[in-house]
Amino acid sequence: MEAATTSYVGVNVGALTVKVVALKGDEMICHQVQAHQGRPKQVLEEVLAREEIGSNRYVGVSGHLGHISEVTAIQRALEARAETYDGVASLGGESFLVYTVRGKRILSVLSHNKCAAGSGEFFVQQIGRMELGMEEGMDRSFAGKLVPLASRCSVHCKSDITHKLNRGEASVEDILYTLHDSMADKIAALLEKTQQPMARVLLIGGVSRNRALVAALKRKLPAVDFVVLPESPYFEALGAALLTRDAPRFRTPQVSIKPSLSQLPPLEAHSARTRVLPAEARETRIDGPLVLGVDAGSTTTKAVLLHPATRRVIASHYGRTGGDPVRATRDCIRRIAEEVGNVRIGLVATTGSARELAGAYLGTAHVYNEISSHAAGAARFDPEVDTIFEIGGQDCYRLSMPILTYESDGYAVPPVFLRQVEVHIQQVLDTFDASGHARSGRGRPPSVEAGEPFVQRIEV
Repeated sequence: MEAATTSYVGVNVGALTVKVVALKGDEMICHQVQAHQGRPKQVLEEVLAREEIGSNRYVGVSGHLGHISEVTAIQRALEARAETYDGVASLGGESFLVYTVRGKRILSVLSHNKCAAGSGEFFVQQIGRMELGMEEGMDRSFAGKLVPLASRCSVHCKSDITHKLNRGEASVEDILYTLHDSMADKIAALLEKTQQPMARVLLIGGVSRNRALVAALKRKLPAVDFVVLPESPYFEALGAALLTRDAPRFRTPQVSIKPSLSQLPPLEAHSARTRVLPAEARETRIDGPLVLGVDAGSTTTKAVLLHPATRRVIASHYGRTGGDPVRATRDCIRRIAEEVGNVRIGLVATTGSARELAGAYLGTAHVYNEISSHAAGAARFDPEVDTIFEIGGQDCYRLSMPILTYESDGYAVPPVFLRQVEVHIQQVLDTFDASGHARSGRGRPPSVEAGEPFVQRIEV
């Protein structure tokens, strides 16, 4: 009688999601997959509060934070099925695993390298950068073709995607198709490494719902029967629920949270020695000809309209690039036109990762790299600036003025570079006392005057 009124709850805590299955007897009363965004315990508590689960329950937790191994949970779920498989491919947000199976017992497990390129979460990040939903991303993938991508490393791959889209070297559909092909390559390579006949393979995990990936797998390995079950997205949680029903032990979830990362002292401790430049009042005169500057970046596109006599901003717009710098540039111009009306433009200049494409679209030869543009912009507001830190959506770097030193992390903003930024800022702060004067034995910051060739002078 107790089995009919007791809930047996299986939980799988993954790198990105919490999966929950609840059984009462042989009936599955609920299942749920929910992103935890780094808060697995809180999300789990919310799911367990569902009315149908109730308070009379036993809970088993699998995954890297639980007391049940994922291998044990998957094997138990396999035992509950009538059919058999030669292998199981677990397709998670951060990693892909392949389990070799004999009968209904798992014999071995293989995993790909831990680089995020070619993982489910990496794909989600990229369609987000292109401002697409999951359904649209899958649908448009079928219209693409294979293009070269640096898919071995997520940092290089993201940069490659950005530049190919910004330069018009590949369509959105081509990028989507190639990303799916890259994911399928990783899975196919793992299946080949098993050195076992793989006639029938069960796909589990959240990425198993990606029909474009399943299609890519079937193109690569047409002899393999890839199976996706309704239970595939929460297969490990189902196994954990079955194990909990077999041997109920815990009334509450046994989740062990690992210690958090250490932290550096906050930079705000030096806020008294920081000067924030107030925004200048907008220029009200719009007598032309005016100057239009466009920064077509990897993640965002910005545009400003300047008066050449005062070099003050008349109007500006900041928007997402979305993988289409021409559309983003056009949108910036439209927004500025809505603000100031139809005005005469005497000079147009572009910068950013898509500067050549934006320059060609706008018909200008004034195309400048970001380093020159940052130097000109910084010197406009502070002629004595000696160091610039640029932290963008795609890359970041430190620029010493005059432009003698350029240090870049390459593509992204990893913690190691932020640590370098923090150390360098501390070194700069140590050079001066609290009043902003140079300490004994140290000279003033170098003037930007030596960097004048890098500062664009506009004459209209």
